Amino acid sequence: VHCVSESIKLEAMQYRLDPTKAWVIRPAVDPHFFYPPPSTLRQDGCFRIVSTGSLIWCKGYEYALLAIRRLVDMGVPAKFEIIGEGPERQRILYTIDDLGLHDHVHMLGKLSPEQVRERLQQADAFLLSSLSEGISNAVLEAMSCGLPVVTTDCGGMTEAVTDGVEGFVVPVRDPDAMANRLRALWKNPELRLAMGT
Repeated sequence: VHCVSESIKLEAMQYRLDPTKAWVIRPAVDPHFFYPPPSTLRQDGCFRIVSTGSLIWCKGYEYALLAIRRLVDMGVPAKFEIIGEGPERQRILYTIDDLGLHDHVHMLGKLSPEQVRERLQQADAFLLSSLSEGISNAVLEAMSCGLPVVTTDCGGMTEAVTDGVEGFVVPVRDPDAMANRLRALWKNPELRLAMGT
């Protein structure tokens, strides 16, 4: 049985998976395709945050949007791009409207891999607000592009991101923690660069 993280293996064992029949093979990305841009620090005054993934309930986008609302209320000039399509699109659009985030959140829909890479290379931070994951390929792609990550502590994400090293790990369903960690990255460009590196 192929498990994408140790966390998934342990969860499967609760359903009687024989551990001798399980292999943890973590996902990987191609660093020759996903790579950092030549220059990573811009001085345009905008703090760009990006998320990629299917627009489904388990990605927790409502918590990401609440975090962006808090960030904007703290005075951070945040721009949040969501890449992906899915059945939750309309609900996410309503949430953007309810929170008054039209000027700060942009739904980009489905993009080509080259366009995703370009958006990652133009961003300052990556946000994963998921409620459930194995290990997120989107996070690995962002890290490969030199982005610091703010991720929820779900599934095997702590096997990919060490809190305070490649980014920050926050509790699931905690927009305040997401906002505070994103604000810390906004305030400290050198920290963003160090974590991305």
